[in-house]
Amino acid sequence: MSKRISPMSDERPKRVKKECNYGEKCFRMNPVHFREFSHRHLESILDAYSGCGEYPIPEHLSSQRHMIKEQLEVIVEKKLYEPVTEGSGGASTSKDDLQSKTETQSTRITSKESSSKQLTSGMRGNENISRAKDDGKLSKGDEKNLKVKSRENSGSPTVNMEGKSANQKGTDYRPVVQPTRRPENFLKVVLPRGNMAAKHAASAPYHIFYTTISDAKETHNQPYSITFLEILDHSLGELKCSLQINFMVELGWLLAQYYFAGYSEKRLTILYGEDAPELKNINKKKPHVDAHHVNMATPFGKHHTKMMILCYEDGSLRVVVSTANLYLDDWENRTQGLWFSPRCPELPADAMPFDGESPTSFKKCLLRYLNHYQMPQLAHYVERVKRCDFSHINVFLVASAPGSHFDMDWGMTRVGALLRQHCCIPPAENSKWPLLAQASSIGSYGNDPKLWLTGDFLHHFTKIKNQPQMLSAPAELKIIYPSLENVQRSLDGLLGGGCLPYAAAAHAKQPWLNSFLYQWRATCSGRDRAMPHIKSYMRTSPDNKMAAYYLLTSGNVSKAAWGSINKGNSALRIMSYEAGVLLLPRFVMNEDLFPLSDGAKNRLIVPYDIPPTKYASDMSPWLFDYLS
Repeated sequence: MSKRISPMSDERPKRVKKECNYGEKCFRMNPVHFREFSHRHLESILDAYSGCGEYPIPEHLSSQRHMIKEQLEVIVEKKLYEPVTEGSGGASTSKDDLQSKTETQSTRITSKESSSKQLTSGMRGNENISRAKDDGKLSKGDEKNLKVKSRENSGSPTVNMEGKSANQKGTDYRPVVQPTRRPENFLKVVLPRGNMAAKHAASAPYHIFYTTISDAKETHNQPYSITFLEILDHSLGELKCSLQINFMVELGWLLAQYYFAGYSEKRLTILYGEDAPELKNINKKKPHVDAHHVNMATPFGKHHTKMMILCYEDGSLRVVVSTANLYLDDWENRTQGLWFSPRCPELPADAMPFDGESPTSFKKCLLRYLNHYQMPQLAHYVERVKRCDFSHINVFLVASAPGSHFDMDWGMTRVGALLRQHCCIPPAENSKWPLLAQASSIGSYGNDPKLWLTGDFLHHFTKIKNQPQMLSAPAELKIIYPSLENVQRSLDGLLGGGCLPYAAAAHAKQPWLNSFLYQWRATCSGRDRAMPHIKSYMRTSPDNKMAAYYLLTSGNVSKAAWGSINKGNSALRIMSYEAGVLLLPRFVMNEDLFPLSDGAKNRLIVPYDIPPTKYASDMSPWLFDYLS
């Protein structure tokens, strides 16, 4: 596995799966998880399954029968496990063998596994109340009685976090439901609750965070580290409803986060890109959750945006622009980044929709992005954005949307237009400030870098204010992308490369790319062994002490993300949805440049080491084919 696999080779080593740490408690439905991790209790069931009728689920797992059945169907449908039978070259597995296995597993059940049943029961009770309310089948008296009964069964009071009763919040108020189980029993890193508002205030003026790395304890208490549960912390306000826009969504993991935050009954809308069977009919099981798949016109385009709109009971909202998918792996041992907006309060009742705009036109750009979907399910969130004050937002929203664009509102032309107005690199030094393009995947650029990479892409990302008309030498491009050696020494070994989908077939067509590649090194933030799913772009001074801008985004270094210019009509052709924020010093801190040096006032913190380290001559980039 440590050797480079030839794309022409017929022999491909089988991947050795790592055993899932959660064992029989695993609630995941994502095929990617089952492809990477083994589950003895599920594999034992499949080994004993005859191929027809019900799955032979052991008695001690009967309370999880429905979930286990769905997990087995995912494994079978995606052909992620080959049962051990006499015909497959392994020892046959009899029912007696299965009984012996399951009895042995039964003795290993801990109190945590027992508590998971109570967790499921508590969530199911809340779900039943919610479904009955939405169907109009529950009178106020019945609702009260059912909630009292649910509280008696769960041992949990139903209260809101501001100490107000439900009838003080309006007819559409959905209460906070305190969880019956402790998140520490299910999540690897849980920080003390109630502190996120103070942590967020201390993050000014950047409001940039990086995800906590589960297996790197030095990151757990960093002021700029964050967990998903902290995003939902009650100190930020009581959530009313939320919109999650993402590519990959693992429903069980996401709903567990809301459950532990006390928001298991709050309305949740999900837009997702990668098809997931459990999301298709979730509204029938959980009426307060709506999920909608975003169809793409071309298979080369992806609904790749990672964004949240969190609406609170007081009428305010916050926006989160992230690089992380909504599933467990992306929030454990992978380096991710996110921008977490300050609170945007509700405007006065007589305000106009275009009031409350920021100097960066963030509100206008967010509305333009949301309206591009043309989805009626987003109407509520569009109205909430219109009704809020964004005047204090100090970043630019930089988004991509599929289609041919003749304006400069999308993709790399928007980046270039903003830099042309506001990037303050001295014109005489422009070629000496390299562009650092840090990504988790690399596109196909053709047989010559000038066709796109060092052509239109580099041209737009290195524009500056007062740029001279005469031709000058281009700035150096440094692409930070993990090498094979970087991944081998990651916290998860070769599986750490599961978020780095650069293919051998693409690299074989552009061997020249190696001269642009730099290693993933992140000792400065304790993330050296946490492989990057983050994407970021910046220009640094020749002495590496200053930065001219910082762009945190979901967009990799690819034509699909940033667009390619049609030489005939100059239209920018984009294939994917992406979203990011561009931080410019003049708007963030009223200076020309960001300081990068340790100890500097208002230092911009980036997760990787600067200057980056170039690939050694014998190094090759990580290729996703190594996992085949």
